[in-house]
Amino acid sequence: GLIARCSKLTRMQALASRCTRAQPFTNSRPVAARLQCGVTTRPVARRPQFQIVSAAASVADAVDVEQYEDELDVPMSAGGILSPASDKVRLRIRMRGYEVKLLEDCIAQIQTVAEATGAVFKGPVMLPTKRKVYCVLRSPHVNKDAREHFEIRTHHRLVDLKNLSAETVSMMMEWVPPSGVEVECSIA
Repeated sequence: GLIARCSKLTRMQALASRCTRAQPFTNSRPVAARLQCGVTTRPVARRPQFQIVSAAASVADAVDVEQYEDELDVPMSAGGILSPASDKVRLRIRMRGYEVKLLEDCIAQIQTVAEATGAVFKGPVMLPTKRKVYCVLRSPHVNKDAREHFEIRTHHRLVDLKNLSAETVSMMMEWVPPSGVEVECSIA
């Protein structure tokens, strides 16, 4: 079972690495373009490094983490604060999308989660809007001087959540943003 899954995973990774379609919201060139230039960022082939451990050995070597709770910074309770210095710990959420209304809806949903769990909501910070302008000819054959400009605007927003609890983090992990908005979360 495990070895079959490993080989299937490596086959899927090999197929994914051959993909020539660029991902949305990235400035990087497709893999095929990088290979033509002679610049590669990924190793070509890598052996899967899986270790099969018997169930008996893992049960015998299991460590009871709760006995070390006083030495750790993280309490074991489900609803407790993540660490004593949680003022410094924050969940930074960066959002980007083509429509401002969708971003405002996301911010309202995150603010509702913060109020429900007792987290401190900071923001939103309006980051600079990126404009991508495309210039095309109006006519397919003549009138080179007649052109049209089209643009795509990508709006960015930044939100911080402080005084995090385990409930806040779990609710944010379960939250599904609307389609058309890319969300990046990081804990700093």
